[in-house]
Amino acid sequence: MTGIRNKPGGRPAKSRIDKQNRVVSTKLTELQFYAIRKRATEAGLHVSEYVRQAVVSAEVTPRLNRQDADTIRRLAGEANNINQLAHRANAGGFALVAVELVKLKNRIVEIINQLSDDWKNKKGKRI
Repeated sequence: MTGIRNKPGGRPAKSRIDKQNRVVSTKLTELQFYAIRKRATEAGLHVSEYVRQAVVSAEVTPRLNRQDADTIRRLAGEANNINQLAHRANAGGFALVAVELVKLKNRIVEIINQLSDDWKNKKGKRI
């Protein structure tokens, strides 16, 4: 046995960093698996190599923190105010609600500015 290791030639051993000896398993639906397999084929990669590259280069967007969720709820609440002003504008004319619309716009901008930069700059990239 030791004679085989002393023979010259063959591929050099991989370094400890380059060896792929850790396994991460996950369960997928049939649809998810076939979608990944299709993308891997289109990329000219094996499924395992495609998933490996996707995992390493993926950008994870964390869930909303409590403050951002509350701010978005407030922003959604302003939709009710917009609807009420639209009804009043249709009934009595735009001039009657113009000042209130400017105030509402300023409140909405203020609410948006309270959102964290992470949430505002979210790109929504998908693998």
